[in-house]
Amino acid sequence: MSKFQIILLAIFAVAIVAGVAAFSLYRGSGGQNVALTVWGDITSQDFNLLLTPSLLGEDRAFSVSYEEKSADTIEAEFTEALARGTGPDLIILTQDKLWKNKPKLALISYSNVNERDFKSVFIEEGELFLDPGGIYALPLSLDPLVLYYNRDLLTAAGQARPIVYWDEIYPAATNLSKKDAAGNLISSVMALGEARNIPHAKDILALLLLQAGTPITSLAGIELRSQIAETFGLTISPGEAALSFYTQFSNPTRVYYSWNRSLIDAQTHFTSGDSAYYLGFASELRVLRNKNPILNFAVSSVPQSRVTGKTVTFGRLRGVAISRGSLNPGAALALATKLVSKDVARALSEILSLPPARRDLLSVRPADTALSVFYDAALQSKGWLDPDTVMTKTIFHNAIESVTSGRARTLEAVYHAHNEIEALIKP
Repeated sequence: MSKFQIILLAIFAVAIVAGVAAFSLYRGSGGQNVALTVWGDITSQDFNLLLTPSLLGEDRAFSVSYEEKSADTIEAEFTEALARGTGPDLIILTQDKLWKNKPKLALISYSNVNERDFKSVFIEEGELFLDPGGIYALPLSLDPLVLYYNRDLLTAAGQARPIVYWDEIYPAATNLSKKDAAGNLISSVMALGEARNIPHAKDILALLLLQAGTPITSLAGIELRSQIAETFGLTISPGEAALSFYTQFSNPTRVYYSWNRSLIDAQTHFTSGDSAYYLGFASELRVLRNKNPILNFAVSSVPQSRVTGKTVTFGRLRGVAISRGSLNPGAALALATKLVSKDVARALSEILSLPPARRDLLSVRPADTALSVFYDAALQSKGWLDPDTVMTKTIFHNAIESVTSGRARTLEAVYHAHNEIEALIKP
């Protein structure tokens, strides 16, 4: 048992005896089996594997019911359930949904979970869940952005290894992006430059923004602010540099022209063997293998900037949070702590084939080569506080397409996106 768990269990014990703590273990009489409901976008089949006697099933303090929800509708369903006085005790959310749902979540006091212990146990991206008054969620698992590459295409082009830095994509594109006699693209180095047929365009642009040096949004006290247009003392703002880099690959006048909006979606283009590289999430590994079982591909870390000297990727971080509507917040906290404990986190990582959010588990490198890359990426992952995932996707896409269509210069598009995000935060 880790120091983190011991501290939490000690806190629970004190709360039970005193009966007056903010998170008392039960509302009713002591010793009863409390029914708790958990919502999340993890499949029921996967989550229920945790409800075994050796993991969650052994704890008689509570019985757990899990409801699988779509990632696209979980927020709306959560709001409606709270309005009706129903809903879950715990909800599993990704970091990009945290800001909008803060009013619906119960803060975990630092007297219950120490901030220093939190930071020593969980990866740095987990600190997005921290607030001056407490903790909104406990990190559960991570889905980092990684680089998939076609080994056969790289070998045929005489490239011994995948690109490591972004500036290496320029010479790679001259060998790996090809056009027919009519000037139509028939193969691509990587899907970059457009939005409509690149499913992860928002996340890739967010990756480039984070690598360039902007947190995208940041807190000024308790207020959220857009940072996309900030220069941070530089001649060119990180936002402008990132958007300019991304959009250049859809410009047919450039020698490294590699993508346009008439092509099929980026993932299918890669699994069809027509893209050398594909920026995707770790969770897509199984999907890629199933779409083309004979595709000879491997995985590596996303390319980095030589300028900043930092190693950064973007990660979707799942966290488990206590609903404000829970009738048993103490028991809900106990279950949340159990879900992020070492044994359960390890089991969930194995079930999902994704890296855990705990540093101690990430320090043990797995034998599987793909998982080893995912574990490294987990430690390198960053995210940002997104005021509205649906609206910011539209804002990012519009910024990209306004540049590629010639409607706006890059700097104009960056300022427009900045103002739109500010308007989202302060409607």
